[in-house]
Amino acid sequence: MEPSLTKRIAQVREQLSDSGLRVVDFLALHPAEASVFSAQEIADQAGVSDATVIRTVKQLGYGGLGELRRAAAAMLNQVRDPEQTLAENLTQSDDSSQLLAKISLDAAHLARALPRTVPAEAFDAAIKTLATASDTLIVGYGSAEPAAMAMSLGLRRIGRSATATALTGYNFADALGQLGPRSALVIIAPLRHVREQDVAISEAARIGCPVVLITEMLASHFADRVATVLVTPSTDDLLPGPEIANLLLVDALILGVAAADPDRALDSWKTTNRLRADIVGGNLDVPLHRSTASRAAQPRVPPDSR
Repeated sequence: MEPSLTKRIAQVREQLSDSGLRVVDFLALHPAEASVFSAQEIADQAGVSDATVIRTVKQLGYGGLGELRRAAAAMLNQVRDPEQTLAENLTQSDDSSQLLAKISLDAAHLARALPRTVPAEAFDAAIKTLATASDTLIVGYGSAEPAAMAMSLGLRRIGRSATATALTGYNFADALGQLGPRSALVIIAPLRHVREQDVAISEAARIGCPVVLITEMLASHFADRVATVLVTPSTDDLLPGPEIANLLLVDALILGVAAADPDRALDSWKTTNRLRADIVGGNLDVPLHRSTASRAAQPRVPPDSR
């Protein structure tokens, strides 16, 4: 099976020049146009020469512009079937003794690739959006829900107002009703495009609320409708799903927002620690002395055997 355009971009991104990066960023965000544009039209949109476009196409491993166009067109209807993904992963999991090593190596690959797929300008723009927002609503469904919850908790712990939701259908209206012009909307949508995302983006546009999108495969679907797109590395042919990259990116964003106002972040944690101590009436953690650990490790003898 031929690697997708998204995967090819991730594989060669580190070797590309600045002008080559502008070309692949255009291809990733605008596959509909890339599927029909000439080299000169792509060059005009990316702000490079047509020779740079042709050179980048070859670096991506395509024989010519025609092959690139077909790959870009394939991106438009690209949907990853969870059942098929599991079936493919099982073919790599027949040796259980190597399974942990394999998934760890794949996770390390995702971590190394993340700085290459998220340009510094986009990352900084996302931090600015979150740091200046009066409140943030984070939307994540399915496997994206843990990252949405982690972002909401992390932002609240550094003194920011944040809410995560996985509500669907008409119940989702209750969450969207919280948005205002000074809010920020974060949508974590690695693979699946659902109607709730469209409605959320439209509502944010109506009230003037900036949107940050975190995605693996949907950048081209939403790029023209959101303020900032953060593209995570492709998980094609890897055992881990998008969750690892999502959580790493969320952690980095939270730290970036905290660094934008460190006094506010530290004061918030100080308040949290004080409240925790008040609630439990002292030290939050049970001290684990050697004697305690030793007793806990001793096997329990059943009462009827004494």
